[in-house]
Amino acid sequence: MITKSTMPVRRQRSHALALSTQTAWSALVIAGLCVPVTAAFAQTQPASVVPAEPAPETASEALTGDIVVNGRRQQSALAEERKAVGVIDIVTTGDVAIHSQTGIADLAKTLPGISVSRDQGRNQSATGEAQYVSIRGFDTGYNAYTLDGLRLPQVAGSSRAISLNLFSPFAVGAIAVDKTPGASKDSDSIAGIVDLRTPTAFDFSTNFIRARVLAQGAQLALDRKQKGFGGAVGIDAARRFGNDHQFGVYVAGYYEERANAAESTAVQNDYRTTNFNVGTARANGNALSADGIQWNFYNNEIKRYGATGSFDFHSDPVELFAHVNYATYLNTNTMNQTGLRNELTSGQTNSNPVRALTGGGTTQAYNAAGVFTPLGINPASYFRTEDVEQELFSAQVGGKAHWNRFTAALEGAYADGRFDQPQRIEAAFRGIAYNGAPGNTGAATQGVNVDLSDPRSPRPILSPGASAYVGSLDLPTQLYVQQGYDYLSEVKKTVKGSLGWAGTGLLASVEIGGLYENSDRDGRSLSPDSTRYRFRTPLQAGTVQGPSINQYFGYVLKDFLDYYPARGIKVLDRGQLDSQVSQFVNQAAVSPQVINQGLLKANEKRKAVYGTATLKLGTLEVVPGLRYEDNSFDAQYFSTNANGVGGSFVNAGRKYYHLDPSLLAAWKPDDRFVVRGAVRSSYARPGFDQIAGPTRRSDADSNGVITVTRPNPDLKPVEAWSYDAGVEYYAGVGRYLQVALYYKDLKNILVPTGTRSISQAVGNIVTIQPANGRSGTAKGIEASGRFTIGDMTTSKFLGNFGVGGNITFQQTEANYQISATDIRRTSLPQAPDLIYNAEVFYADGRFRTNLSYNYTGRFLATVQDSQPDIYVQPVGELNFGIAFAATDTLEVGVAARNLLDQHTYWATVGKSERYISNDRNGGYMNTGRVLQFSLTMKM
Repeated sequence: MITKSTMPVRRQRSHALALSTQTAWSALVIAGLCVPVTAAFAQTQPASVVPAEPAPETASEALTGDIVVNGRRQQSALAEERKAVGVIDIVTTGDVAIHSQTGIADLAKTLPGISVSRDQGRNQSATGEAQYVSIRGFDTGYNAYTLDGLRLPQVAGSSRAISLNLFSPFAVGAIAVDKTPGASKDSDSIAGIVDLRTPTAFDFSTNFIRARVLAQGAQLALDRKQKGFGGAVGIDAARRFGNDHQFGVYVAGYYEERANAAESTAVQNDYRTTNFNVGTARANGNALSADGIQWNFYNNEIKRYGATGSFDFHSDPVELFAHVNYATYLNTNTMNQTGLRNELTSGQTNSNPVRALTGGGTTQAYNAAGVFTPLGINPASYFRTEDVEQELFSAQVGGKAHWNRFTAALEGAYADGRFDQPQRIEAAFRGIAYNGAPGNTGAATQGVNVDLSDPRSPRPILSPGASAYVGSLDLPTQLYVQQGYDYLSEVKKTVKGSLGWAGTGLLASVEIGGLYENSDRDGRSLSPDSTRYRFRTPLQAGTVQGPSINQYFGYVLKDFLDYYPARGIKVLDRGQLDSQVSQFVNQAAVSPQVINQGLLKANEKRKAVYGTATLKLGTLEVVPGLRYEDNSFDAQYFSTNANGVGGSFVNAGRKYYHLDPSLLAAWKPDDRFVVRGAVRSSYARPGFDQIAGPTRRSDADSNGVITVTRPNPDLKPVEAWSYDAGVEYYAGVGRYLQVALYYKDLKNILVPTGTRSISQAVGNIVTIQPANGRSGTAKGIEASGRFTIGDMTTSKFLGNFGVGGNITFQQTEANYQISATDIRRTSLPQAPDLIYNAEVFYADGRFRTNLSYNYTGRFLATVQDSQPDIYVQPVGELNFGIAFAATDTLEVGVAARNLLDQHTYWATVGKSERYISNDRNGGYMNTGRVLQFSLTMKM
C-alpha cells in the first residue's frame, strides 16, 4: 500500500520486511504476507512518486509479484526503509488460503509485543475470536485506532478501545502498529497507534478482478450436533487508467457467515475462606473453598459484510483521494447454563451454628469446627442472549499538492459508528433445593462441596440421592424471564492539514499541521432486571406456571469438555423464549425515571497543532517534534440519588490540554546496521463511561449492602513518558534480526478493568467513583527475526525452507488505589510477561505451506477488592496452512486453526492455576478446532 499523503514515511519491519526465495509463492510464505496487499516496502515509497507503467503480466503475477521481495526489489525496499526513522510493525491480513482467522485482532497478535483480550461480560470469548489489541501489555484503551489514518468512533461502551471484530481481512489489507508515533500523529496514544489500511488501485501493478471463496467448519459445534459450518465470499477489483495511469479505482465487497460453539466451566460465586473468621479471601489465597459450580454452553452465529472503495489521482504536482468504507458485524449469541447453587429454600433450615462476623453481621456457612460447610443443593438452569450489532460508515476525501520544495495537504473525514444490543434476554430456572432430609424439609444435611483437584474441571461431590435430584430436567420450573437493551453511537467529523518544506542541508525538512475533531455520542440502556416477569413457583407468587427445562424444545448435549455435568445441559429453542418475551415482558410499563437512568448525550472536541523537523548529520537522522492537543467534553445524563429514590438529569463537562514533545533518531553506519531511538511524551483520555454516564445502583447483597457506582467528570488524563531503543542487522536475502528495548513511565494511572476505585461508605450504601492516583512502569525487550536458506545453497528444494518468529519479554508494575486506605503494587492489566510467535515454512513455484505457533503468557485481567485478583493463564495456538496454485488464475488452500485443541481462555482467581474463576470472568473455555477450505480466483 502507498503511504497516505498526510503521513510521514515510517520504517516497516517484521512481517512486512520478509525476504524471499526464488519464486513469488516462496516470497509470500517467507514474508508471512497475504495475497491482496502489496509489499510492505511499497508503503515506504513517498506518495509523490508515481509508479512507472508496469510491463504486461498475468493476473497471477500481478497479485503475487507485487508482494515478491526478491533479491533486487528487496534491496530497494531496504534502501527506502533506511531513510525512515520511526518503527511500524505490519501484518498483512488477506491471505485466506493459509490463514483460517477471519478476525483482524487474531491476525494482529502475530506482531511483536501484541496480545489480545475479549469482552467477558458479553460472552464474546465464546466466539473463538479476539476483539481487542494490547500493545506491549498496556490497557487497550491506551491505544489510538485509525482506519487509513482516520480516527475511528469509539462505541465499545466500556472504554476507548475499538472492538476489531467489526473488520474483515477481505476489506482490510494490513494492520500497522506504530509504537513510537511522533508529533505529526495523535499523542493520546500511550501504547501506540493501530492503523487499519485498505488497498487502493496504486497498490497493484496491473488491473484485475479477483474472487475469494472459503468454507469453514467448527469441530466442537459439529461434535455437539450444533450449527458449525460457515463460509465467506469476497470480490475485489482494481483499475488504473488515464494517459499516465494517473487515475485509480479500487472496489471490494464481502459477505461472511459462520457458526461455532463453545463450552466452559466455572464456579458459581466468589470464593469463601475455608476457615471461619480468618479475614478476607484475598488474605487467605491458599485456603479457599468454592461456593457452587456451573457449566456453560454457547452458540454463536456471526455475520460480517461490507464494502470499501477508493478513487485516487496521482501526478507530480498533486495527489487526490476519496475513500469510503462500510462494515457490519452481527453476532446472535446464546448461552445455556446449568449449575448447582449452595442455598436453602422455603421450609429448610440451616444446621450450622450462627456465627458473628468481624465487623458485624452473622453467618451459618461454617460448621461447629469452623470449616466452610455449604448446605442446600439447588439445581439451576439459566439462559442468556448477548446479541451484538456493530456498524461503521466512514468517508475520507483529501489531497496533497507539491510546488518547488513545498507541500500542502488537507483532509476531511466523516465516520458514524454504532454498537447495539437490541435483545438481552435472560431466563432463570430455580426451585426447591435438595437438603438431604426427607421431603427436603427441615434441617439440611447436604450441600455442594466442590472438588478442585483438577484446576480446569471443578466437580461436585454428591450423594446418590443428590445426584438423582439434580440430574432431573423435570425440575425446577422457570422462575422469570426479562429483556433489556444497550445502544451507543458516535458520529465523528475530522479536518486535518499540514504544510511542509524540504531542504538539502542539515535541516532536511520542516512540517507544521493541525487537526480539529468533533464527536457526538448518543447512549441508551435498560437493565433486563427492570422488566422482570415472575412465574408462579414454590418460591414465589405468580399468575402463570413456568415450564421446566424438559418442557422446552431443544437438544440435550451428550458430551461436554472432559467431564459431563451432574446436571445435563439442554440447548433451548430460542424461538420459544422470543415468544415468551413477547407475551410476558412489557417494556412500555417501565417507569420514565428508569428509562431516563439509561440515557446519555455527549459531545467531545479535540484540537491539535504540531511542528516537526528532520535534521541530517552524516549517517545520523534526528526528528524532533512538539504537539499540543486541547480536549473538551460536555455531557448530559441522569444521576440517581444515593438512596435510589428520585434523581435528575445533570450536565457535566471538562477541558484539559496536553503538550507533548518527541524526539526520534536513527543512525545507519553501514548497509547492515541500523540503530534507532525515541523519547516521547503522551497521554490517554479517560473512557466516556468513566467521566459521564448514568448512576448504577445494585440490589442489596446478603449483608444488606447496596453499591452505587457513579462517573467522575473531574478525572485527569493518564500521562506517560516512553523511551525506546533498538538495533537491526541485515545479513542477506531472507535473513535479519531486530532487537528493541523499551521503558514507559506513567502517572495519574487509571485501571479501566478494575472493580474498585475510591469508595466511601455511609451506612449500608457504598458509593464508588473512578479516581486518579498512582503510577506505573513497563520495561521490556523485543526480538524478531527471519532466516531463510535461500541463496545460501544451490539446492532449489532446501532453498525454499525458512523459519521466523518474534519474542517479547517484559516486566510491568503499577500502584492501584482500590479505596482510600487500600493501595497496592502489582502488574499492569493486560500485560503478559512473555509473548512469542514461531513459524516454519516451505514454498516452491506452486506450493506453499506454513506451521505457526502463538503463545501469550499469564496476565492480570481484573483488580478486585476483598477477593484475589483475576488472572488469565497462558494460552497457545498451533495453526497450519497449505496452498497450491492449480493454474495461473486459481489457487486452492486448506487451513486449520488450533490444531492441538487447546483452551481459548482460562481465568483464575489469583496467579496460580489452583482456583478457577467464576463465569463472568470466563472460567475455563474451549472453542475447538476450525478447518477451512478456500479458492482464490484471479482474472
